Amino acid sequence: MGTEFSRRAALQTLAASGAVAALASTGINASAQTSNFDSYGASAKKNPWALGWRSAGAADLSTPEVKLISGKIPAGLSGTFYRNGPALFERDGLRLDHWFDGDGMVHAYNISGGKVSHTGRMVRTGKYLREEKAGRFLVSGLGTKIENPVAISGPDDVNVANTSVLPIIGANGDSELLALWEGGSVYRLDDTSLETLGTKTWAPELQGMPFSAHPKIENDGTVWNFGQDFFNNRMIIYKISPKGKLAGMRVLKNIPGGMIHDFCMTKKHLIFVAPSFRITRKADTILDMFKWLPNESQRVIVVEKDNLDNRREYELPPGFQFHYGNAWEDKSGDIRFSVCVGDSGFIEKGAKALMRGEIYESAPARLAHVVLRKNGSAKIESILSERATHEFPQFNARFSGQNARYLYTVGDQAKTGVGQISILKHDLKTGKITAHNYGEHSIVEEHLYIPRPRTAHLGAIREDDGWLIGTSLNLKTKATRLNILNAARLEDGPLAVLELPYALPLGFHGAWKKA
Repeated sequence: MGTEFSRRAALQTLAASGAVAALASTGINASAQTSNFDSYGASAKKNPWALGWRSAGAADLSTPEVKLISGKIPAGLSGTFYRNGPALFERDGLRLDHWFDGDGMVHAYNISGGKVSHTGRMVRTGKYLREEKAGRFLVSGLGTKIENPVAISGPDDVNVANTSVLPIIGANGDSELLALWEGGSVYRLDDTSLETLGTKTWAPELQGMPFSAHPKIENDGTVWNFGQDFFNNRMIIYKISPKGKLAGMRVLKNIPGGMIHDFCMTKKHLIFVAPSFRITRKADTILDMFKWLPNESQRVIVVEKDNLDNRREYELPPGFQFHYGNAWEDKSGDIRFSVCVGDSGFIEKGAKALMRGEIYESAPARLAHVVLRKNGSAKIESILSERATHEFPQFNARFSGQNARYLYTVGDQAKTGVGQISILKHDLKTGKITAHNYGEHSIVEEHLYIPRPRTAHLGAIREDDGWLIGTSLNLKTKATRLNILNAARLEDGPLAVLELPYALPLGFHGAWKKA
């Protein structure tokens, strides 16, 4: 088929109604288990870390000027830092079973003139509005069963829009913000007020199609993404133009039904890894349909951007991962990428234990470096256990698809067993790790790399010439902090620390939009 994309083929093979039928077959509308409300409440009285999984204090939050605790916002850093994550966990005395089922709240930290403002708003999805009116949860989620659920007609009836965000050009040429989930439509938000504007429909026949939470962006602004139909071993590939228009789509068949959360991208290829956490059975929730298969190899699917029918497949040792770092191709044509790999313990048990105010000691995620050789073999060349658990890998996007030297992750597991306490810089050439440790009283969230704006006199661009910006929850002050660090020298500590007058629920992912 070459570079041609077929919408009709996608509609025929990945119809939203098929996903609904699959959901119905799982028995997801069965009776709910007992609430975790009392268990979490008792834990919150004695465990400071439980604050990270408390519902947001209000549906709308605003701080016109966030308090500067230390340092100074660097000159040249101007724009908006967005974040998304679950923020509503209880209704009518019922607490959700799984962290990932919480309704999404998007945050905007606007940095301008050396000052920062904060806005946070719940995403007004159809699910959220219906449950607000009813005063109770109405539908089951990934890992939560709800008693006496209402009937669902499509994936968007359970859409919580809680995973990530994507600044993009809207239909009228104006900028807008997309709140991303896993299994259905994205929600359009006003990128300043965060007002929910409705679902995004890339094309009429794509209403309700899955659009994943980890799109990849080319240096020219082209966006690639996927949506997985793990019930039927299929995947839809999206190509979005720099102007925010659907440039093409394609359905890939024979994709193993493993839970694929993220992917990676070289200049020529898209790489998807189907982990050893696979759909194997009918069950009461979607999550329970999956089973960890410790002896099942991971399947790797590599497709060419210019010809998505041209694919290669590989096998890797058993594993499960959420997130990838950079990927690139060397002169011999071998593909290399970084990934934070572990097992399914956290998604199956850890994220449920947190909702009860408990700790499940899952295996740490370790930073691995993988090579996919042109001859068809594949191997994990190295795997790093030092300073694990490693998560939320980031790098300078200007070096996407290149043999980049630096990778940033969160790491250093807290002594309590909950969350990480450091932001790490990995020198992939020397193996050296430098870091800033926020302390045992903090839980560190994803930090984004922001390149320093280019100026005519700078000459060559140094890969680590920029900033890291990210949030942390301070358990002493019981407040969320915004941290800005020099990406070249994390060990010097933050250039600036700002603190909100409230604690936000811990979230997942963010994006940066320059002024």
